[in-house]
Amino acid sequence: MYSEEVMPKGLENLVVGLCADYGRRGQIIKRRSATYGVIMQCRFLNYKIYNAACQIAGDADAEVFIREIGERVGYSRSKLSKLSEIDYKKRKAAIKRNIAKELLLM
Repeated sequence: MYSEEVMPKGLENLVVGLCADYGRRGQIIKRRSATYGVIMQCRFLNYKIYNAACQIAGDADAEVFIREIGERVGYSRSKLSKLSEIDYKKRKAAIKRNIAKELLLM
């Protein structure tokens, strides 16, 4: 169901960092507390990240996965306990790869 393509550690760390910053960028967009160019870049990044997560996890779980990737939450502390541990880990890895692909990083 999901690709088993290996992602380089540096690229994985970049994706984790982008996910960790997802909420802050959302606040910049909401408050319009930056220049037009910064707001547009924030919208672009958040759209690409959210869209990549939705493609794998669906609308209902996308934001939870983004938060958990950014905060490095594992299965034991996840809010997605409805999934099996194996499925959770496979989806999380697939979302990370898909985010990198959507941002044209791989």
